[in-house]
Amino acid sequence: MKYVVMIIVIVLCLCAGFFVGNKFKPGFLSNTADIDVRSAIKQVLPASEYASLVYHYSSVITHNDVKTLFDHAIPLTEKKLIYVIDGTIKLGFDGKDIKVDKGYNQIIIRMPQIKILSHEVYPETFSLYDEKAGLFNRYHADDFNTIQMTHKKDQEQKVNENVGLFTQARQSAEHQFRVFLENLPTAQDDQVIVFEWEL
Repeated sequence: MKYVVMIIVIVLCLCAGFFVGNKFKPGFLSNTADIDVRSAIKQVLPASEYASLVYHYSSVITHNDVKTLFDHAIPLTEKKLIYVIDGTIKLGFDGKDIKVDKGYNQIIIRMPQIKILSHEVYPETFSLYDEKAGLFNRYHADDFNTIQMTHKKDQEQKVNENVGLFTQARQSAEHQFRVFLENLPTAQDDQVIVFEWEL
C-alpha cells in the first residue's frame, strides 16, 4: 500500500510539472528571444558618434574692410580679399542614444537627432584670387583666423537650414543599419524593422 501511494504521488508531481511547464515555457522563451534580439541589435549598432553623411563643399570667400572717421572712409585704408577653400561637414548622431523596442512583428529602432559632428577646412586647398591691402590697413594672421571662423559659422548655418541634407543623413543611416540588422542570426522573417527619428 505504501508503494502504491508513492507511485501516485510521483505521477501527480510529473503531471503538475508537465502542466506548469507547458503553461509558462512559451512566454519565457518568447521573452528570452526578445532579449536576445535587443542584445544582438545593440551589439551591431555603434556606441559612439556615427557619421552617416559627409558633405563636401568649396567656398568662395570675399572680405572687405575700410577704416572710417565720422562715417567717412579714410584714404589708403581700404582692403579686400577673395579666395577659395574646401571643407567637409560630417552629419550624424550619438550611437549611445539609440534605443531598441519590440512591437507586434516589429523591431523599432528609435534614432537620436541628426546633428553636425565635425567641420574641417583644408588649408592646402586655399587659392587666392584677389587681394588688395591699404597702405595703413593690411591683412594679418589674426584677420585670416577671424574671417575663417566667420566662414565656418556661415557654412554650418547653411547646412542646418538644409532639410535635404538631414533627410539624406537619415536615409543613409537606415540603409546601412537595415543591411546589418536583417542579416543577424536572431532576425526573423516576419519581423519588420522600423526606424523612428527624433527631429
